[in-house]
Order: sequence, then structure tokens, then C-alpha cells
Amino acid sequence: MASPYSGSSTNSLTSTVAWGQEAFDTFQFNVLSFALNNIWPDAILDDIIIERLRGGGFNRIIGLTRKGSSRTNSAEVQYIIRIPRYKNAPVDRDVATLEFLERHTKISIPNVITFDNTPDNELESPYILQNRIAGTDVLSGFPKLNHAEKLRFAHELGNVFRQILAVRSHKAGSLVFSDNEDLKAEFRVIPYRSKVTSLAVPYSNTKTTTQTVRDLLLSNFEDQMAYILEKFPKASVKLGLLDKLCSMAGELEERGWFNNVHYCLAHLDLAPRNILINPTSDLKQPIISAVLDWDAAVFAPQFMACAPPLWLWGWLDDEDEDERTANDVPPTVEGHQLKTAFERAAGKEYMRFAYHPAYRLARRLVRFAIGDGIQSNEDWRDAEEVLEEWKTIR
Repeated sequence: MASPYSGSSTNSLTSTVAWGQEAFDTFQFNVLSFALNNIWPDAILDDIIIERLRGGGFNRIIGLTRKGSSRTNSAEVQYIIRIPRYKNAPVDRDVATLEFLERHTKISIPNVITFDNTPDNELESPYILQNRIAGTDVLSGFPKLNHAEKLRFAHELGNVFRQILAVRSHKAGSLVFSDNEDLKAEFRVIPYRSKVTSLAVPYSNTKTTTQTVRDLLLSNFEDQMAYILEKFPKASVKLGLLDKLCSMAGELEERGWFNNVHYCLAHLDLAPRNILINPTSDLKQPIISAVLDWDAAVFAPQFMACAPPLWLWGWLDDEDEDERTANDVPPTVEGHQLKTAFERAAGKEYMRFAYHPAYRLARRLVRFAIGDGIQSNEDWRDAEEVLEEWKTIR
């Protein structure tokens, strides 16, 4: 997904075609009503600009601007509205993650102005209203930077990794609010994919975990197996594959790869398309203006936050990269300098978890456990590939 902040999308499929949402041509009137009733009740029609921005698979993005006015002695204000593509999307959990980052890190993120977890509004949908941040997504902007700017970017990105790794939790899972309507509420941690709020426990940043990594994996795989036995009792082949993944989790623990591994915040999609840059000649100003799309962020084993940004020192336009080559010596002096600058900023914990094949495979194993499991032929082939490679290194 291209940055939702970078402008309108004229080439993408419309929301009506791809996701069955109301076409922008008519939906913009809902947005206008929402703005006049909830954000700027003193505004007039000519004060407000509504833009269709590029969204993605999970959110529709609308730009909302109130022009500066001598009539009201006000400056221009820009917001975006993120509207989930799917019904029952837990926008309160997305908001909880953003508020958590605001309180516990210095990572630049969009600020939440307000949100609604229900469809009881003019938009007829849950939504999040955020400030609009200037910048271009790295996917399109990084190749245009000069080498000095790329080095600054590498250092800043490494610092983002360092900060994420420093945010600890005693429990794996997703962040929620103790009160879903209060932006200042305390945080709780709920098991992955769970909708049962009673299972959430108060967040604690202690290193003392309530569940080992192995037990976390086994618990999630066993839940998947129980679901298959209930819904598809004859799917013995799939059960056998999940059983092999459970065995791999046990072997990783037996060989010490899970020793002294804590739970930290993991973005899980820290790709170029989700980072905004806004380079200036002022060296005191950061190049990274925001890190976006924290929807899938969770508390997970530390190695999940250490997937190497191979694209940084081995740029490929199509992002089709092989993590097995992430620690190869970059073929250019510039690439080597970028990798070094990033690693120094990211720190020792990143270096511990980033490159070893055991942790690379463990990252894929965790995704099978905490995600939706084996859902496609591609997932099946990926799982078998993980198991085969594990045999060669264990």
C-alpha cells in the first residue's frame, strides 16, 4: 500500500469495485456532514476540502482540510479519516496502539484526534480521525535521497528499531484500552485474535513473562488444531503439519534459541510503504516524518521486531527480497555504510536476533501461530519450506 498521506489515487480500483463501499462521489457528502457537525461547526462549505486519498486493504482514507480564513482568523488545518474496509474492525485497538506509542516512545506517528468504534455517525462506520503528516512514502522517495540523506535515514530507522525493542511487556498479545471510549484510559493486553475482553490483563513492562515463547506457540497452534477438529475432523494432513510446527517450537526451545527472549512491541509490517520521509536542509530536523500503519502491531517475542530492512542497503524496486541474504556484505561501499549506520543505531539486541537462520525461521513460525494459520496453498508451501530448512540447521 502506498502512503495514504501522499495524495489522491487515480489509478487504483475504486472502493465500490474492490471492497463494496460507497463511491467517493457520493460518500464525500457524508464526510462533509461529519466535518460540519463534529469538527468545525462554525465553518461554511467553502472552508472545507475533501480528498480521496490512497487507501489499502484494511482502511479507506479520506483527506479533510479546513482552509485558513481571515474571516475566522484561523490557519489551515489538515486531517485524515481512516475508515475500515471490513465490518467489526476493532479501531479501538488500533487507537490503543497509537496512544501507547505516544506515551512510551519518541517515534513519530500520526496523532489521534478522535475516534468512534461504532457505525452510529454520519460516516455510518467506525473511524479514526488523525492529523495529516507531510511527507512521501519511502517506497517512492528513498531513491531520490542523496547518500548523506540516506545515512541520516538509516540512523533514524535504526533508532526506531531500538525504541521498539525497548518497549517490553510481561505478556504477548494485542493492546486494548481498559475503557474503549477513553483515549487516556489504562492499557491492557489481550490474547491474539481474541474478542473476549475479559481475557485482557493490565499491561506491565516487566521482563518477567507469564508465558514462555514455546508455550505461546503451542497454545496458539493447539487452538488452531482444536478449531480444525471441530469444523473439519477429516483434515488429518493439515493437523499433521501443525503438529510438526509444534515440534519445531519445542526444538527451538531445547536448543536454547528462546532463552532470555522477552516480549516487546513488534510492528510486523515496517516496510518502505509505511514510512514517511520529509527531508530538509536543516540537519536538526529528522528525515523520517512518521511511521504508519500500526494496525497489526502486537507484543511478540523480541526477534519478531528484528526482521532486517534489507531494502535499506540492497534496494530493489519491487521489494522482492530474500531475508537469507540480509547479512551478506553489501556489494557497494554505499550499501555497506548504510547497513553499518543502521546496525549501530539499532543496537545489540537487534544484532542478536536479526540474522541467525534460527531466528529468521522462528519469525515465520510465530506468524503461523499468531496469525490465521495455514489458509492457502502458499501458506502450506511456506510452512513446509520452513520445516525443511529447520532440518538442515537444527
